[in-house]
Amino acid sequence: IEPDTGAIRAMASLPGFNPEEARDEQRFEQLLEQGTASPLFNRATQATYEPGSTMKVVTAVAALDSGEFDTSTVLNADSPKEISGAPLANSGGQSFGDIDMRTALTFSVNTYWAQVGEQLGAETYIEYMKRFGFYSDPPLDYPDNQMAPSGIYSEGRLIEDPGRIDIGRVAIGQERLLVTPLQMAMVAATVANGGELMRPTFLEEARDPDGRVVEKLDPERVRRVMSAQTAQAVTEMMTDVAREGTASGLSTRAGQLAGKTGTAEIDVEARVNRPWFIGFAPADDPKIAVAAMLERCTGCSGGAVAGPIATQVMDALAGG
Repeated sequence: IEPDTGAIRAMASLPGFNPEEARDEQRFEQLLEQGTASPLFNRATQATYEPGSTMKVVTAVAALDSGEFDTSTVLNADSPKEISGAPLANSGGQSFGDIDMRTALTFSVNTYWAQVGEQLGAETYIEYMKRFGFYSDPPLDYPDNQMAPSGIYSEGRLIEDPGRIDIGRVAIGQERLLVTPLQMAMVAATVANGGELMRPTFLEEARDPDGRVVEKLDPERVRRVMSAQTAQAVTEMMTDVAREGTASGLSTRAGQLAGKTGTAEIDVEARVNRPWFIGFAPADDPKIAVAAMLERCTGCSGGAVAGPIATQVMDALAGG
């Protein structure tokens, strides 16, 4: 997504299909019958997944913009910590001691961010989720039945009752939180655009049969999600993630990367994960924001697998 216009420069869902083949009724029926491969299912807009630690970007925005925290706020980040009555551990069980917010995002420290979520409370947290577009279909020029809302689900329905939500775990991308890749790309783009969410769109221009331009991209602001100061602070922290944190092995020709990794554990015993990366570049003048996700991957992490996909897209679209 172009952060300042909302233009969707690229969208991919794999496995895909050849649109020409879909014109043939028999071949179309075969595509429909491909089970879990589901080539006709647009995973970018209508599939929902656990976002893992990419959700910590939303948590950071809510924490700073609400005025409840600042980037120097220190919390004890030992592991495990009791969150909603149950122990929560950091990756690898590592204890960090007393750390500030910048360190907590750089190294994706679960116990820090879960405490932030608990202290913010479900009502404030969900308010910021809604500002980003959670709890409703994306405002995209696309069929409604091919888009899904992101949010906290129970038995197939979105819920926001604080008494039914473990907000500490929502704040680190766990619990019953499910998101579309498009929604997480919108999160990255909004931070990149100084806190303003632009309406995502496929339209560049439309021409009539005589070749005359009858419609052109007209960027539309949806709302201000956060202050420009909050967006700048979160950008700086996401830049630290790319420089020295969980995404430190990544770079792009588009300029300095700002990003956040995520690794949602799908099957702990089998080591099956759902790796994520969201980010934008260049950090000081963002041209492109990207979200990348793989449904299932054995023993892999967001920084190692999803991150390189995202940076290749950035190189292709804004790398010069």
